[in-house]
Amino acid sequence: MNIVRVDREAMRRNYQAIKAHVGREVEVMAVIKADGYGHGMVEMALTLQGAGVRHFGIATVEQGIALRQAGIKGQLVILLGGRAEEISTMQSHSLEPVIFDSDQFAEFSAVAGQLPGRLAVHLKIDCGMGRLGFKPEEAFAWSEKIKASAGLKLVGVMSHFPSADGDLDLTRHQNEIFGRCVETVRASGASIKAHIANSAATLRGKEFCWDMVRPGLALYGCYPSPDPLWQRTPLVPVMSVVSTIVQVEDAPADKGISYGHIDRTRRPSRLAVLPIGYADGFSRSLSAGVGKVLIRGRRAPIIGRVCMNVTVVDVTDIPEACRGDEVIILGRQGNEQISADEIAGWMGTISYEVLCLLGNNMKRQYIN
Repeated sequence: MNIVRVDREAMRRNYQAIKAHVGREVEVMAVIKADGYGHGMVEMALTLQGAGVRHFGIATVEQGIALRQAGIKGQLVILLGGRAEEISTMQSHSLEPVIFDSDQFAEFSAVAGQLPGRLAVHLKIDCGMGRLGFKPEEAFAWSEKIKASAGLKLVGVMSHFPSADGDLDLTRHQNEIFGRCVETVRASGASIKAHIANSAATLRGKEFCWDMVRPGLALYGCYPSPDPLWQRTPLVPVMSVVSTIVQVEDAPADKGISYGHIDRTRRPSRLAVLPIGYADGFSRSLSAGVGKVLIRGRRAPIIGRVCMNVTVVDVTDIPEACRGDEVIILGRQGNEQISADEIAGWMGTISYEVLCLLGNNMKRQYIN
């Protein structure tokens, strides 16, 4: 009854638009963690690999194993580093962890040193994100320690921007700090790829792109913010979410609707029942007139609470609505569209969460 439609061609077009924006000299690492932001990690990786992507950002070793088993080649970077007991698996599947902590380095170095070959790693510097990473002034020292380690091989230096979607001055300042780190590491003769740009920094301009960029959200067709700046790179939403009306009934004025009767009909009404709720990733925060859906190309407001598997919408102004009609939760119908950004605004969150909630809780259907 509820389907997440994932458009492979839209994903390919978004990658091609990003690649055209950054230029041939800059490589693209497609971030596909969180099961491809709800779009399906393996399917998205196969689609992108077919379009020319050779670098993927993931969160865990388990994700890397699944991708290798699905036939994904190239570079798989574990952004959360992984655990020391997983190093043998990392080596056997050619996974590249990120090193961001002294204790982590000691564990990885000790274990990797007992195994044949060297484990490729990326050194993470905290240039202002305030999360994972070594201090900028420590970049050279830690790069030397990694190079001196018997079991590790330094192949990348990276960082992450906290405010590339809003604060340009701060982003430029942090980019300068990162640049100095890259210079000191390369001055020692290290051959590394430098990468710091997320979707927002990638779309902002080439000054942030370095050797490789790490777009996530943009690949899935969403912009970092409503700023028209981003529109210079044309993106197409990859995900749409579809449900179906299972019942339409007439209701008198002042009828209480759903749990708690937090909402009542304000007039004689026609109500449509949808088989979707918070168990499907359709948030309870969309209850009582906050959220809307599309039916026959028009908007229908939610009335009452969003339940576990059921939501009621008011179709009084869509008199032709009937059982079996397609309902758009996310996406376009006729001349109307409900975007992930709009749903995020209703929920008081961000489009990333909307995509993950909806995409990871319903059956997916791949098209194109």
